[in-house]
Amino acid sequence: MTKKIIVFIGFLFSIQLFSQDIREINYILNYAKLAVTEMQLYKIPASITLSQGMLETGGGQSRLAEKANNHFGIKCKAEWMGEKIYHDDDALGECFRKYPKVDDSFRDHSKFLAERQYYKNLFTLPLTDYKAWAHGLKKAGYATNPNYAGILINKIEKYNLAHFDYLKPEEVDQKLTELFPNYTMDNKKIEQPVVDSTLINNSKQIISDEIKTIEPKKTTNPYSRVKIHESGLNYIVVEKGETIASLSKLYKIDKKKLLIYNDLINPILLQEGQMLFFAKKKPTGLVADYVVQKDDTMYLISQKMGIRLSNLYRLNQMKYGEEPQIYRVLDLQ
Repeated sequence: MTKKIIVFIGFLFSIQLFSQDIREINYILNYAKLAVTEMQLYKIPASITLSQGMLETGGGQSRLAEKANNHFGIKCKAEWMGEKIYHDDDALGECFRKYPKVDDSFRDHSKFLAERQYYKNLFTLPLTDYKAWAHGLKKAGYATNPNYAGILINKIEKYNLAHFDYLKPEEVDQKLTELFPNYTMDNKKIEQPVVDSTLINNSKQIISDEIKTIEPKKTTNPYSRVKIHESGLNYIVVEKGETIASLSKLYKIDKKKLLIYNDLINPILLQEGQMLFFAKKKPTGLVADYVVQKDDTMYLISQKMGIRLSNLYRLNQMKYGEEPQIYRVLDLQ
C-alpha cells in the first residue's frame, strides 16, 4: 500500500513540476527579446535579467508582477515619483514601484543596476560571464538569500539562457525556436498542459482497494498560506481586515506570542500585505554581517535577516530607536 501511494503521489508531483517548467518557459518566450534589448543598451547579461525576473515573479505569476508589472521587486526608494503598491517582503507593508507596463519594469531594473554606486564593479565583468555576475549581485547586496547566486546560475543552465548573452534582438525568435522546439508559440504564450484523464483514473484504480477517495487540496485551508522565511521561520502575509486576535484564533497561536514574535506593540489592526511570523526570530543572522542600504531601518533589517530586533541593536551597540547610516556594516553574529 505504501509503495503504491508513493508512486501515485510521485505522479502528481511530476505534473506539478511540469507546470512549473511551463510557467518558466512561458516567461522566457515572452521576455527574452526584451532582456536582450536591455542588454544592448545597458550591458547587463540577458541571462541574468531573465533569471532574476523569473525568480522574483515565480514565472510571471507573483502579485507584484500581476498587479504592478514589477518583475524585479524594486522598492519605491526616495526618488520614486510614480505609482506605488504596498506588499510584504522583508518588512511590514513595504512600498514597491508600480509600472504602466512590463517594459518599464525591465528598463528600471537596468537603470537600477547601472546607476548605483554599489553595483559599479559588475560592469567591469565580461558580459558573457553569467556566473561572475550572479556572484557579484549577491556580494553587492542585491538579495539576502545566501544561495541567491546559485539559484540564478541553476536557472540559467537549466534553460540554456546563456545563449541570449551573445544575441541581438532580431536573433532571439530563431534561438527560442531552437531551444524550445516542442512548444508552440501562440503570441508567445504556452497553455498549461492538459493531463490525460485516463492516466489519473488508472493511477487511482491502482490504489482503490486501499484508498476510496483522494481529497483535492482545499484552497480554504488557512495553513496553505504559510510560507517559509530564509531563516526557516513560518510566516503568512496578512490580508485586509485581519487582526492579531483573528489570526491568533485562526492559527491557534497565543496573541501575546504573536506580538512578541513580530516585535509589535499591541496593534488592533494589521496592515494588509505585511509579514507575520509564527515563531521567534533568530538570535543571530545566517551571515556574519550586513551592509546597510538606502532607506533601510533596523526593523526592516531585522525582518530581512530573520534576527530579533533587540539582538540586532545589542550586537551593534546601538540604542533602541537609533537608525544606522547608509553603507554601515552591521554585525549579525
